[in-house]
Amino acid sequence: MSSHEVISAVSVTMRDLLCERFATDPAIAPLFPSQAGSISFENPTETARQGVGQLSLWLYQVAENEHLKNQRPRRLPPGGAGDAAQAMTPLAMDLYYLVTPFLPSGPDSQTIVSDHLLLGLAMQALYDNAIVVLRDPARNVAEELRIVLCRLTLEELTRVWHALREPYRLSVCYQVRVVQVESRRIVPGARVIERLAGYTDRPDELALAG
Repeated sequence: MSSHEVISAVSVTMRDLLCERFATDPAIAPLFPSQAGSISFENPTETARQGVGQLSLWLYQVAENEHLKNQRPRRLPPGGAGDAAQAMTPLAMDLYYLVTPFLPSGPDSQTIVSDHLLLGLAMQALYDNAIVVLRDPARNVAEELRIVLCRLTLEELTRVWHALREPYRLSVCYQVRVVQVESRRIVPGARVIERLAGYTDRPDELALAG
């Protein structure tokens, strides 16, 4: 469970994983003179417009994870909020990233080949790091992430590109799960100090007895 900074921490972690793998590949490393600056968090359209980034790592959707929606509230240690105070269930989310190789266009097929090499290496890096333990005490981030290749159909991918108002480009989607953001909402409580037990067919008698 983490603070609200976990989303940005996940994006940076994925970029670092890709940068590390790209730097060790003799065919790809020369294309990335500035490792971190060559991977853009912008969508592919903005990446092309700014002229920076040879790979677009775009967080395009955040969805609530329904499987963890009904977790029980966490009981807090005794304190000012009451002996039975509880912290609300954390917000559990899945993050969806669109990964798009984006090398400058050229007069021959070399650019397409480079795109394929870049995408293949990126997919290999994310496959090899399918489970990532993310720990950053300074930002109150502590998660165990699963990076999963999404099986989107061509039609589903095309809808994303249609929303960008761009022609379809070779890309893949990854789901990162589960990211849990802690809630600051506290439900106060009080210790039960008296219990009234009885049996009657007249509930008003119990009320008077209390």
